[in-house]
Amino acid sequence: MIEPPSLEELIAEFSSLPGIGNKTARRLAYHILSRPREQAVRFSESILKAADHVKPCSRCYVFTEDEICSICRDRSNAKTICVVEKSSDILPFERSGVYQGLYFVLGGVLSPLDGVGPEALHIPLLIERVKTEGIQEVILGLGSSPEGESTALLIDRLLEGASVKRSRLARGIPMGSDLEFVDEITMLRAFEGRVIF
Repeated sequence: MIEPPSLEELIAEFSSLPGIGNKTARRLAYHILSRPREQAVRFSESILKAADHVKPCSRCYVFTEDEICSICRDRSNAKTICVVEKSSDILPFERSGVYQGLYFVLGGVLSPLDGVGPEALHIPLLIERVKTEGIQEVILGLGSSPEGESTALLIDRLLEGASVKRSRLARGIPMGSDLEFVDEITMLRAFEGRVIF
């Protein structure tokens, strides 16, 4: 089946999004075009509005519509920073309510194969902020991928001279999972991080 060029372009744009393959992109494009035109217009207008108004916070790089996000404004006395890879990574912390400190978005993780080195991330700004704002603890809330691990190790090394507590999120077996499906590295981390009760 031959698709019109404008439909192919829409499919290509959807498939450029993370986690969206060609099949899903095609399904989304066909869905949008099968709805009333007004819905497609609202959808495109909301994308344009977000692109025009949403920007990184000037202090922590969390997405906001203001110069400084509400978290940095409301928690200005906090002395703990949780370092995350991307802005959406703060959502589980905020939804759970377990953390009431500040955040810092790196804008990625080290990935030499993709040409992402320390200079491409906000690491120097993080180090400066920790050293100048009296931060007492840095929580490294990065993923357990090799890239996330190497980024966490670099930040830990760069903060060695600062008098700041450094911690990582616990690693282990997710709730509700069967042990037979747990990979070796996850099992090793869960075993090493076991707690007495």
